[in-house]
Amino acid sequence: MADIRERTETDQPAAGHDGGGEPSTAGRRRRRPFLIAVGIVVAVVVYALAFEHTQVDLTQISSETRRASLERILRALAHPDLVTYDTREETIEVEIAIPCGPEVTPHPDLVIEPSCGDPGESVTITGTGFEPREFVELRFVPDTEFDITLRLASVNADSDGRFQVDVVLPDRPSERAQTIRAVTQEPIGTWRNRVEVFTDANENGVEDDPILGEDGLHIFEVAGRVDVPAVALINPAGETTDFVTAGESFEAVSGVARGQVAIPITEERPDTGLRITGIEASGGNLSVTIEGPPGFDMSNWRAAAYDGVTGEPAGTTFISDTIRLSPRISETARITFDKILETVFLALVATTAGLLVAVPLSFIAARNIMRDISVTVTNLVLILIAVPVGAALGVLASRAARDLVAPFSDDALALVGVLVVAVALAYGIARMALPTVEDHVPTRAERVRRAVLLVVAGALALVGLLVLALLFQSAGTAARSVLGWFGFVGSFVADLGEIFDVAFVLIAALAGAGVLAQLASKLGYAIRRRTPRSVVGVLDVVMGAAAGALWAVLVGQVIDWFYRIDEFRTVVLIPAVVGAVVGVLVALRGMQRGEVRIGLSIYYAARTVFNTLRSIEPLVMAIVFVVWVGAGPFAGSLALALHTAAALAKLYSEQVESISPGPIEAVRATGANRLQTIIYSVVPQIVPPYISFTMYRWDINVRMSTILGFVGGGGIGSILQQNINLLNYRAAAVQMLAIAIVVATMDWASSRLRERYV
Repeated sequence: MADIRERTETDQPAAGHDGGGEPSTAGRRRRRPFLIAVGIVVAVVVYALAFEHTQVDLTQISSETRRASLERILRALAHPDLVTYDTREETIEVEIAIPCGPEVTPHPDLVIEPSCGDPGESVTITGTGFEPREFVELRFVPDTEFDITLRLASVNADSDGRFQVDVVLPDRPSERAQTIRAVTQEPIGTWRNRVEVFTDANENGVEDDPILGEDGLHIFEVAGRVDVPAVALINPAGETTDFVTAGESFEAVSGVARGQVAIPITEERPDTGLRITGIEASGGNLSVTIEGPPGFDMSNWRAAAYDGVTGEPAGTTFISDTIRLSPRISETARITFDKILETVFLALVATTAGLLVAVPLSFIAARNIMRDISVTVTNLVLILIAVPVGAALGVLASRAARDLVAPFSDDALALVGVLVVAVALAYGIARMALPTVEDHVPTRAERVRRAVLLVVAGALALVGLLVLALLFQSAGTAARSVLGWFGFVGSFVADLGEIFDVAFVLIAALAGAGVLAQLASKLGYAIRRRTPRSVVGVLDVVMGAAAGALWAVLVGQVIDWFYRIDEFRTVVLIPAVVGAVVGVLVALRGMQRGEVRIGLSIYYAARTVFNTLRSIEPLVMAIVFVVWVGAGPFAGSLALALHTAAALAKLYSEQVESISPGPIEAVRATGANRLQTIIYSVVPQIVPPYISFTMYRWDINVRMSTILGFVGGGGIGSILQQNINLLNYRAAAVQMLAIAIVVATMDWASSRLRERYV
């Protein structure tokens, strides 16, 4: 009993602790106020530092200057420049004597008190009978032989059409009475009764009739100091209808006629309503004669001068004056509409391109798909050697294909013949290599023959792709000038041909790498089956050293390209030695385990690349692409596409990782291979979320593309930046309104699509 009592007393928990050795509830309660106080102090210090670094200074709010500027900006933003009214200037004049002496005649609607004064004195001007809240500008007309006015003040009439303002008399003394003029702008027309108004569009100071006369001829001038004169005629839709030169034919490299060929003016060409019949250089201008049917309306037609030597535009002007209706949709609103369409389509192209890249890459970035992938050391080192060698062979094959097709590149009919022959041969050879029915197990010789036939069929398919690219370019260019309003379809076909042409080398390199890697894998399995184990080990070490050295040298060449080291020892010798050592170590490690789990290595590499690309803002990417391809929406599309590919690949891969494993196990139990497993068990589970993520990304790209114009990436951001820099806030309000409408519409449309299809 004594032992029991002694042990019980010893095992009693100490004061403030429970039996488990943890602080008791009472102890925690005593320390809680202290911890809360420490937390409050830390939060205060953190926010104090945040206010210090963000330079919070509310004293600026009380600044009258800043408040007035803010009011001016907010009022301008509240009046977007959506409608244009042509105006008629209305004036009321009243006499004033400076100094007192000459007799003045009063005016009942514009009263000056006093009616005379010395320079620098203040007088009160009272106006009545104006329109409610009408803007009135007061000007002083001095007694001088020159037609000049001096601005005195601006004021808005009240709701009764009355205003009163004090002004200081200018230092313009005269022995005769002088004039103060109240100027108002009266809008012309209403939406129910629109009025035709003449506009000096070509800014020559002369009223030119936009309607062709009975002779059907019109002569105008377009600015452009050029060596070889050429002129492009542009219709109101912005399409080039006639492009002629006084010299030899050339292709315009930029401007409205970009990609089109100027025809010598002496040659026959299609009749498009208006046609250029004469070009003469006159000083720094070109005198242009055009011909068309009598009564033709030339309103909003333009002409662009081109230099036939450089292919660059030299100037643009309207060919006549225009007659417009008042009121009308403002030019700012028209430009904004065009740019917001450009923004939406920019985001669409970027989303589509990113989608095409992200979908296949998302599977290699999914851990549950990649973790079980492993290969033997022999297969791995052979594949590592085969990939760069195959890519190099693919590049050489692409050059050979270009040389083969080059003699037919200018003959569309010959290209069609080459395409038909290439496709037919590729199809026939592929059918020979892949019979529909297998009546026996193929021998080794048959398998080799089939592999060779498949390689030949693939080479012919690549030739067909190159020919198709050339046909698309020629057909699209021809259709662009024939389709008229739908010429953009021809441009789209030509652009697709250019994309195929540019991507041909990459496709050939990937195809070569893939084919040689497949052959290397089969060779690896054959070596392991037919070679003694000891010999296989030696081969693995030797080929591992070769593969490591090869890839290290390739990395060294990339580093040399960036940093221009130009030292053989640094960029070739040392990387080769280090790579060989690493290759040997990897081979030895793989021989111990029996195989190399490359799936997770590819997974981590892919995720690292995606995270790196996502960390770079599209705005920064756009700056790089603007330097590469020039300013415009194409640079913005490339920047958004790259960021979209990385972001969608991450989202897609995480969705693949969260799928149910049951269907995968069920499909695998049937004996399906890895590709069949992905198609029949993974894809059905990921289609709905993929659609949802894609629509959401399009919505994001629309919002992001609105600011790419700030760095030359096209879209509505370019004109928004210009108007903000010019303090034209009424025009900026139109662009902000368009952005808000499009974003809200996209959000509504994407939510409805998700409800319907996801």
